Amino acid sequence: MSSIAGHAAAGITVYLSSRGHGRAPSKPALGLSVFLATCPDLDYLAVWLFGYSANPRFTHSLLFALAITTLVRVGLNRYKEFHLPVTALAAASLSHPLLDLLVGAHPVPLLWPLSIEVSIPFGVLPSAGSLDPTNRYLWRNLLIELGVLLPVFAVWIVVARGNACRKTLASGILVAPIWLLFVAWSVGLSR
Repeated sequence: MSSIAGHAAAGITVYLSSRGHGRAPSKPALGLSVFLATCPDLDYLAVWLFGYSANPRFTHSLLFALAITTLVRVGLNRYKEFHLPVTALAAASLSHPLLDLLVGAHPVPLLWPLSIEVSIPFGVLPSAGSLDPTNRYLWRNLLIELGVLLPVFAVWIVVARGNACRKTLASGILVAPIWLLFVAWSVGLSR
């Protein structure tokens, strides 16, 4: 599973990318985008508080992502401060199962309620690991994950806003070798 930081960064990316379309979304819309990108892991509260563990974790399915997108769109439609295009809401929601799929360590129930779980044969992102601040692998994996994701998210934002220019291209060329090292490091981790 991807880390909370990776999921939150995806939500922030969706928010910043949506600013290029029409009017700029408000700051409450940023919180909404981050919430949608992280909410599938709210099922951990049931595990921590009540010892309940859903299997499969249906909150990581495409159906859940589309359902929460629809509920948020309908429920908050009259509140303009939470306005984001429905495509941005869906992108934030769908980012969560996609990032977890890219870890490659565990299958993801993307097609729930069908019993088919989807996995990839290798991981592009490291697993979040045990959420213990003394766990050195947690910090190492967080560094690797952000080293892989942040350059991709930055390119996504630049392209979505239509701000691509020679300076951006030059920056990308400088960052690309470092990004490739992070990708190689991540793919090389044992799963």
